[in-house]
Amino acid sequence: MATRRGQSLVGMAVVDTDGIELGYVSAEEENALVLGEGSAGLLRLGRRHLGSVSDKVNLKGSLVELLSGLNVVDDEGEFVGVVRDTVEGEDTLDSLIVEDESGEMVTVVLEDVRLIDEWVELKVGGDEVEGA
Repeated sequence: MATRRGQSLVGMAVVDTDGIELGYVSAEEENALVLGEGSAGLLRLGRRHLGSVSDKVNLKGSLVELLSGLNVVDDEGEFVGVVRDTVEGEDTLDSLIVEDESGEMVTVVLEDVRLIDEWVELKVGGDEVEGA
């Protein structure tokens, strides 16, 4: 892995353009940031979603804009559904509203999310998703 030049992102808050917090950077990887200390527990966020860096890491847009339309897969890689909306509380992301294959809306709590990049990968099986 190449040595990063410039300021470390570790310890910085990650926020969207609406000020909604996703978590704090606990480690940096080549293609992702590892977030901890947020409502998600431990979560990897693909660098493709990053915008600018100041006193915090700013995302390219609002979480609902960035996440809407992303496919969601469970811990075995099985398709769960497509992100349609987000639920925030107290300026932090709480959960995702996902439309499953039958058109039903199910809630995915952020603690169950392992990765947000080109898709959303869960830490749990699809049958463990609320409403599934």
